[in-house]
Amino acid sequence: MLPAVALAAGLAIGVAGGSLIGPSGDEYAAARSEVTALGGELGTATDDLTMMTNRRDSLQTQLDTAEAEVAAAEQRVAELDAREAGLDTREAGLSTREAAVTATEQTIAANSVGNGTWTVGTDMQAGTYRTSAAVTSGQCYWSITVTGSNGGDIIENDIVTGGFPTVTVSEGQTFESNRCGTFVLQ
Repeated sequence: MLPAVALAAGLAIGVAGGSLIGPSGDEYAAARSEVTALGGELGTATDDLTMMTNRRDSLQTQLDTAEAEVAAAEQRVAELDAREAGLDTREAGLSTREAAVTATEQTIAANSVGNGTWTVGTDMQAGTYRTSAAVTSGQCYWSITVTGSNGGDIIENDIVTGGFPTVTVSEGQTFESNRCGTFVLQ
């Protein structure tokens, strides 16, 4: 902008000086030639300034667009980080629940007996057991005998046709179950 002002001032001085010299002198012709040259330089400088201003505006637009894209990407990263943290928390909760379920399943398995003959205190714990599902076959048989009697000393037995059979066994007894399903310690 400063060169343009200086150029305009130079032109004004040149024109004023040219009018004092008179139209026929060599100095006037030289001044006129210089004014024409300076006018051309002013036009070129103005064109260059316009081109550079347009280029600056274009670059500023590109910069603004890039900054907006960076801000959007940073926002998306923040959202994904928050989502990941939520998923990590959820995964930790699921792992805790899975461990609890596994422990419960292992406890149930350790305290459950199915078809077969079981010695209380060796194969199963003493206590009260109940079937995990209702008997519907009508062919469930269970018995409690004195351990070592080979089933000869029956303490209690039953043929169950429905419902949830429940038995209580103690140390020194043998429990036998056939077609009753799984008995679970209560």
